[in-house]
Amino acid sequence: MSWLVGGVLLVFVEFCRPGWVVFGVAGGVMAVVGGYHLALRGMLWGLLTLALCWAVLALAALGAWPRWVGWVASVALPLLCWRMDAHPAILVPLIGATWWLLGIAGRALQNKSGLN
Repeated sequence: MSWLVGGVLLVFVEFCRPGWVVFGVAGGVMAVVGGYHLALRGMLWGLLTLALCWAVLALAALGAWPRWVGWVASVALPLLCWRMDAHPAILVPLIGATWWLLGIAGRALQNKSGLN
């Protein structure tokens, strides 16, 4: 599980600093390896729930769903990772990065809708 969450955090670094290809590639590889490892351990339900949480976050950030739904999903994300035996030191940066990215997406949506 730590590989998957660590990979997502590396992809987060790539989003914050576009052009640093190494972080995006390493994060993608780590996320795929972590997902494969969880699938081999029989935790496919966890992977599907993680994907659902990230999809809900994306829909909330785009404005398709209320923003509070995205906040609920961002709290459920690290709780799910904890339930799947992720290291506690990884959970704090994960929830922080998720909230920060959701806040940026919400502000960008407000700015874009203010231009119309």
